[in-house]
Amino acid sequence: MDQALTLLKELALEKNLLIVEDDESVKDALERLLARFFKTVFTASNVEDAFTLFKKERGSSHLLVLTDINLGSKSGVDLTCKIKKIDPKQRVIAISGTEDRSVFINSIQCGIDRFLLKPIQNDLLIESLIDILKKMDYDSELERSQKLLKESEEYALRLLTEQDQFLKDAIHEIHTPLAVIITNIDLLRMNGIENESLTAIEAGSRIIQNSYEDMTYLMKHTRIPDVKTKIDLVAFITARKQYFSCIAEVNELSLSMFVGQTNLPSIDFSELKLARLVDNTLSNAIKYSYRPSDINITVGMDQENLFFEIRNHGPVIQDKKKIFERFHRESKHKGGYGLGLSIVSQICKEENMEIKIRSSQARGTSFRYIFNNAIHLQINPNTTTPTN
Repeated sequence: MDQALTLLKELALEKNLLIVEDDESVKDALERLLARFFKTVFTASNVEDAFTLFKKERGSSHLLVLTDINLGSKSGVDLTCKIKKIDPKQRVIAISGTEDRSVFINSIQCGIDRFLLKPIQNDLLIESLIDILKKMDYDSELERSQKLLKESEEYALRLLTEQDQFLKDAIHEIHTPLAVIITNIDLLRMNGIENESLTAIEAGSRIIQNSYEDMTYLMKHTRIPDVKTKIDLVAFITARKQYFSCIAEVNELSLSMFVGQTNLPSIDFSELKLARLVDNTLSNAIKYSYRPSDINITVGMDQENLFFEIRNHGPVIQDKKKIFERFHRESKHKGGYGLGLSIVSQICKEENMEIKIRSSQARGTSFRYIFNNAIHLQINPNTTTPTN
């Protein structure tokens, strides 16, 4: 019993108790017994006074209601129904001198949490109080957790909104100066100017252009139609290889391309997505290659599916899954935002593509992209569909 009383004191220390009892002797006895445990004990003799006290005190501290069932013209069940209508989570212990089945049923339907019979046994009263007070603490902790979760969700949504706005602003701010740089490079070349400095400027602008295209893709890919067209993969990658050649040259790297066989089929694919696949993989290969070295591009067939592979020689990839996480970078000393391979992974999932990654000190690192079921089907115009 001593342990139970100690526990009750700990649980009731910061909580208030409302005793509702029309028998003055019982009410006084309960008040004297429980006042040493609860922060404050309020008493009432009827439903009206009890309900007024409840509305006044419920917001100031945690409040437990201990009510008799028989309160004259209105019962403790009536009081509980009024209380639960305002606060369904309010905990109520009921006391009754009757074992009438209908009273129990009405009490349960109204939401009374615990039922005690008169004459009240102190050990059962203490046990019931401890049980309900524990539930009140659990309710409070759950409410705090839900509040924290809601605040966390709101904070996360606010961060996403701010990130979205940041990307919009960054795209807007990058576009104009980048266009000016590229235009002036072309003008200088048209005037016959060609030197290492101009090549370095062009390489830098194309690196910025690739980051710009990544951010633009992130902002717009869910808002524009996913249009697939017939694409000659060899011609497409040859053009992207040419685009990255000046970046490779500045970094003392060479780009080479090998086509596994002649007359490779075309693919039905989005040019926008294919550009992100090729550009981000080439960009990473350049970024993480030893200098000087070669970067090899291969296009061919993997069983019945078309593929392209980009291989470079650089540090071994430590975690082949983690590299596809947004903002992850294998090396903190390299530039970039950690967006490229995250975009690549997203596109491959959307298009049912397979990625095979191999990375070793001896053979280097290769990314192979297999276009499952993406081969463009040639339709013979002379073929007719049989009719019944």
